[in-house]
Amino acid sequence: MTRQFEFKNELANGIHARPAAEIESRTKAFQCHISLVNRTKGITANAKSVLSLIGIDAVLDDVCQFIFDGKDELAAFEHIHHFITQEFSYCDEPIEVIELNDSLSLPVSLKLSNPCYVRGSIASKGIGQGKPIICSQVNLHQLADETEQQLSETVTEHLLVGLEKLQQQLFSAIAAVDSKAKEELAILQAHLQIADDPVFSETLLKHAKQTNTLKAIAVAADELKAPLLNSQSSYMKERALDIEDLCTQLACLVVGESLKKPVVLTSNSIVIAENLTPSELLGFDKSLLKGIVLAHAGQTSHTVILARSFGIPVLTGIENLQSFIYGYEWVVLDAQYGCLIREPDHRVTEFYKLEARKCVAKNDLLVPFMTTKGITKDGQSMALYANIAVGLEAEIAFSRGAEGIGLFRTEMLFMDHPQAPTEQEQFEIYSEVVKAANGKKVIIRTLDIGGDKPLAYLDLPQEENPFLGYRAVRMYPQYQAMIESQLRALLRASALGDIDIMIPMVSCVEEVKWIYQLCHQCAEQLTMEGQSIGKWRLGIMVEVPSALYFLEKISSWIDFVSIGSNDLTQYFMACDRGNTKIKSLYDSLNPGFIAFLRDIAVTAKRSGLELGICGEMASDRRALPLLLAMGFDEISLSSPNIAMLRSQLHILDSEACQYLLVEVVSKETADEVRECIDAFWQQQSQPEILDERLVIHCEAKDKTSVIKMLTDNLEIQGRVIRGDAAEQAIWDREEIFATSLGFGVAIPHCKSEHVTHNSISIAHLSEPIVWNDVENECVSTVIMLTMSSHDKGGTHMSIFSKLARKLMHSDFRQQLMQSDMEETEKTEQTMELLRGCLFKEMA
Repeated sequence: MTRQFEFKNELANGIHARPAAEIESRTKAFQCHISLVNRTKGITANAKSVLSLIGIDAVLDDVCQFIFDGKDELAAFEHIHHFITQEFSYCDEPIEVIELNDSLSLPVSLKLSNPCYVRGSIASKGIGQGKPIICSQVNLHQLADETEQQLSETVTEHLLVGLEKLQQQLFSAIAAVDSKAKEELAILQAHLQIADDPVFSETLLKHAKQTNTLKAIAVAADELKAPLLNSQSSYMKERALDIEDLCTQLACLVVGESLKKPVVLTSNSIVIAENLTPSELLGFDKSLLKGIVLAHAGQTSHTVILARSFGIPVLTGIENLQSFIYGYEWVVLDAQYGCLIREPDHRVTEFYKLEARKCVAKNDLLVPFMTTKGITKDGQSMALYANIAVGLEAEIAFSRGAEGIGLFRTEMLFMDHPQAPTEQEQFEIYSEVVKAANGKKVIIRTLDIGGDKPLAYLDLPQEENPFLGYRAVRMYPQYQAMIESQLRALLRASALGDIDIMIPMVSCVEEVKWIYQLCHQCAEQLTMEGQSIGKWRLGIMVEVPSALYFLEKISSWIDFVSIGSNDLTQYFMACDRGNTKIKSLYDSLNPGFIAFLRDIAVTAKRSGLELGICGEMASDRRALPLLLAMGFDEISLSSPNIAMLRSQLHILDSEACQYLLVEVVSKETADEVRECIDAFWQQQSQPEILDERLVIHCEAKDKTSVIKMLTDNLEIQGRVIRGDAAEQAIWDREEIFATSLGFGVAIPHCKSEHVTHNSISIAHLSEPIVWNDVENECVSTVIMLTMSSHDKGGTHMSIFSKLARKLMHSDFRQQLMQSDMEETEKTEQTMELLRGCLFKEMA
């Protein structure tokens, strides 16, 4: 008899290529016939075919049903049922989608330059400029109609040979990809799965009676794309482009040449296309490809995903592209504000020069924090380490300022192999990380399998709740030989540099005793074999609440602990962090959890254990002062965030953080905690209203550029949320009346919610510029006042009136606008004059 079970699809992106491949890989292991039925839509698929599975259009919340029929149907039923109920929801990740603000207007300084532009949707952020290059589309039906008729036997032969060449071509492309290019690799592998799918070849071959091979491919492509294009899911619709891409590649292989004139970039270029396939993007010289504009593409198309991975800006949703850029030699693609500008004049060009300068300046401010150590302004240290999942990431992490590796998740080594990696294979990878560290700390976590991370080649049991079940250190005794192999590899690698071995999911004293003895047993074996061993230490992950109560008891066997904040939060709150219905409960800023974390820290320190933390809380700016107050020695986070968090640590006062911790644990809700921490951060960063970094010397030619340069500088210095918002507030005030006061001075000003710190900015101009068009009034010095809307004291009007009175005195004006000084000397004199003039406001 047949067996079956139903389930509701919980994947946000539906059953597309990646989850379909997961289903296929599991169902192919069984001989029985397995069908997957989309009961919501009444469509049935062969569960052993990726393309067939994609074709049932199973989107979020669709009710689906597996049906098993054959001699091993019971085994298949049990295996697939376990996969769907325990693992399926974790086999796909949400695609990054950029939050679009359709009401976002262009910055004032850009609008005033009167650019000729069209608006588009931002799919990949950034700004690029170059020559517009039109990339034409291949029309297989049109090409087929222009090709001579062929016998069906010839068509069949050409298709079979072409399919084999296509698969070989994809194999070669995958082998040539840098392993660090994860998105490119994933997309090529998805294409290979489709090319190797029996439904792909069957659909092509059943159309062998068409007039010629190209017609067979064209008709097959239409058939394969149809269910995707008819899908309710925009994500699924975008997968149709992958089918078109593969069929076009196949057609080129059959014909023996490219079916369209190849596009070769010879200078900085913006590619314009109706659609662009992933293979076409991969074929471009990325150093010259400065942007892509597409008439039709969503944020989840593989072409867009690839573009993001390469840092290439993309705009989509622009109709009549070719007519807009026809006859023009240069365009600006602005995927920051969402517009395409043709033939920019000098004013537009100047705007984007200033934008580029702002971006560089903001990044430059973080450069010092990529080479220093984590330390507060009152001298308390906290090391910032990096999380990595593969050995190749170590070198990148250190280049971004990591002081060590705080978490090397070794399970990826095991999950990427059809069987457990050998001791030697592991040794080589661990050695690579230790060498890259060059004396810096390296903490390597032993195998953390189970829960959401199964291993196909281990016979792990089916469990109702795998997160609370047979996982991590709990399974080590059953697979002791595999664990010994890992420990031996780690101990051998310690000969090349110190290694900290960290054990996951420890929940009792017995587990610590057992692993301690096993580590020393392995060390003794290696010594007897004549293998060199260096310095190594043993530590545990604190993910289970019970750890608080045995830390002191195990302190003689271990050297350090690292809080796994994600798991510890969910276990403390008894809340599955993957369950959207109780998502609000999973909150590491819950005051109860913070108090519990504080108690763990106190116990660890009292026991003489080094204390670290990883997980989401480690990279949370709000949590940083709390972790500092608790005495954490190190935090481990994603390497791109290290410099930014280190810069934040630099402004903290450790004593003030202690008071904050006391206040936070007295709160009742996580929202109250957040409000408390946000108020604390504002108090920590209270720069003076007048600062020499707010004085600029510029060669601006007009009022627009001066205001932009001053508000850009406020963004660079972290005094406004967004420079363009502050710029808008300044211009709103200018529309009421021009702020030139005569005597060559203007005092533009605003009071805005976008201003975080009251500021006085000064611009000394190399040449006078017109400020008031009506009266043709020129200025050579601009003093800009930007005040927070939270400032209720009328500070800006007090400063404005005081400056206005002082500017009536010729000696003050002469000193302020002294032009025969060096910039540094002039800045110092400006600061001295304004401090003297506004002393009360400075107090």
